[in-house]
Amino acid sequence: MKKLALLGLSLFAVLLAACSNQSGSDKRTIVTTFYPVYEFTKQIVGDKANVELLVEAGTEVHGFEPSAKDIATIEDADAFVYANENMETWVHDLEENLTKSKSGVKVISATEGMLLLPGSEDHHHDHDEEGHSHEYDPHVWVSPYRAIKMVKTIRDQLVEAYPDDKEAFTKNADAYIKKLEALDKKYSDTLSKAKQKSFVTQHAAFNYLALDYGLKEIAVSGLTPDAEPSATRLAELAEYIKKYDIKYIYFEETASSAVAETLAKETGVETAVLNPLESLTAEAMKAGEDYISTAQANLEALKLTTETEGTEVLPESGEPAKTVYAGYFEDSAVADRKLSDYAGQWQSVYPYLLDGSFDQVWDYKAKESNGAMTAAEYKDYYDVGYKTNVEKINIDGDTMEFIADGKAHKNTYKYVGYKILTYKKGNRGVRFLFEATNDDAGDYKYVQFSDHNIAPVKAGHFHIYFGSESQEKLLEEMDNWPTYYPVGMNAFEIAQEMLAH
Repeated sequence: MKKLALLGLSLFAVLLAACSNQSGSDKRTIVTTFYPVYEFTKQIVGDKANVELLVEAGTEVHGFEPSAKDIATIEDADAFVYANENMETWVHDLEENLTKSKSGVKVISATEGMLLLPGSEDHHHDHDEEGHSHEYDPHVWVSPYRAIKMVKTIRDQLVEAYPDDKEAFTKNADAYIKKLEALDKKYSDTLSKAKQKSFVTQHAAFNYLALDYGLKEIAVSGLTPDAEPSATRLAELAEYIKKYDIKYIYFEETASSAVAETLAKETGVETAVLNPLESLTAEAMKAGEDYISTAQANLEALKLTTETEGTEVLPESGEPAKTVYAGYFEDSAVADRKLSDYAGQWQSVYPYLLDGSFDQVWDYKAKESNGAMTAAEYKDYYDVGYKTNVEKINIDGDTMEFIADGKAHKNTYKYVGYKILTYKKGNRGVRFLFEATNDDAGDYKYVQFSDHNIAPVKAGHFHIYFGSESQEKLLEEMDNWPTYYPVGMNAFEIAQEMLAH
């Protein structure tokens, strides 16, 4: 229904757009969705275009849906800049309508090519009718480190669209990036000395900031800036706050005096503001406030916590659950599987490691490890793991076809059981064993699958081990685990899937 509504609005918008004439201006018009995208675009284009803000201050960005007038404004523009479809969930349908209307609007994503963190339960909002959801965390801009990447991404796409303005766009972007780099350095220098690395918020919007600067965001539920929590929730919070000696809880806007007073009286905690930078009020912008000044204010607010000694704060739910995917399960839960669980056409991920497509994954992993390994060390580790000359594997019925160095090796296989392995870290894994029924299978005589599942289910990807000696010999291999994803997925989609797990 929502898609039909948007289509209807778009048809009406065509009529509105036909009646407009861009106020007679010779300058290009660029429409942007919400504040950070607006600010970054405006800094890049300077006086080369009129930049408009679609989502007005005070409007909830997550729940925003464009009106017919909004669509007309976009269709009448030269370019449209948004963050990503996990934030502006309506953009996919808009693009379809722009294509149908042949409006010629250049559509630019500020996070094009950027991998996103998995979405947390706190901001997972399904839109089942459209198939859209905040499956990935969209709040990239809260981190100055990633704001730099967004500016570069917008700049590159604007230069591609309007090469005559390359010099101006590049010069303007470089000047702004220098300011952001100074901000990024200030964050790094300040937060690298943090005495307390955990900070508590009422909404999980700061995961990128936490990751990039060595902190840990803990989001608590049941708190809003303008409504007092229930007596039951207050009692729970009081116990939690006392357990970890939490001094501050950060709200996205100033908490009402009633909420602040209640929390202080009942739990002993104070409130402070961390601005998610989704919008600035008209008054704030008129007063000269902008992305950089607001991000600086956020840093000062974080110092209330980071400059005070404290222990690591865990979520209210405690330690993360030990899942089957992570290697924690009962033997009784393991069940035999058929080759059909792995049916399909599969591609090796090794070429994508070699060409740099996964470099963002290693960067994320290095930051999540808190210095245990560098991005380069992660890449070296996975280079050993993924290495193979088998570029594709086709599995159909009881046959497997290995394509190695351009040559096909096809055999028929039977299932011969599974083996549970215990790893050094204490977690476990299951390998499902298959054996070729023909004697000339060579290097593909014995095959073992591992896909983090322990019972019959269709595999989304898998690690595979194969050889000519024996199943026992293959079970000794722990360092090389060639990995395969469906051939229909591109490098970026595979990298994003890896990050989600």
